[in-house]
Amino acid sequence: MPLSAADRGSAIHESLGEFTREYATALPDDAVRVLRQIGEKHFAPLMEKPEARALWWPRFQRIARWFAEWEAARRGGIATIAAEIAGEIKIPLDNARVFTLNARADRIERHSDGGYAILDYKTGQPPTGKQVRMGLSPQLTLEAAILREGGFPDIDAGASVIQLVYVRLSGNNPPGEERILELKY
Repeated sequence: MPLSAADRGSAIHESLGEFTREYATALPDDAVRVLRQIGEKHFAPLMEKPEARALWWPRFQRIARWFAEWEAARRGGIATIAAEIAGEIKIPLDNARVFTLNARADRIERHSDGGYAILDYKTGQPPTGKQVRMGLSPQLTLEAAILREGGFPDIDAGASVIQLVYVRLSGNNPPGEERILELKY
């Protein structure tokens, strides 16, 4: 059975999530080595599949190098980072029913100016700003709504979302790419 996109995506997401949680306040001296060690653990169940060994593990090696450099450059104005964080808000439908909107954000950063950035890691092609504006890819905008309503732990209602970012992780050339959404009409 071939390696599924969900399997490889999960291994990459879990590796980056664990790395970010473990080193939320300060990066380790050799971030690439540490991230690769974490990746070995999350890729281990997939390594019996030739596609994982031959294609995705080498790609993860390149992603780890890119991510460590990107992380070091990005951390400058960040006060706190939360990884793989669940949030929800309740939306009343009528007197008796409530709709619960829940999400799991790959990463939420609180910047030193008090604003928040929400990031989503994509191993495939991220949606365009136009697709997001049209409501075809609402994940980050819904996560922003949850954040603004105080639906994520330790974030007060009314917080300002200053950035929505897709981080494309392909392991190709380039191995990673930050795409900040421009939602201007």
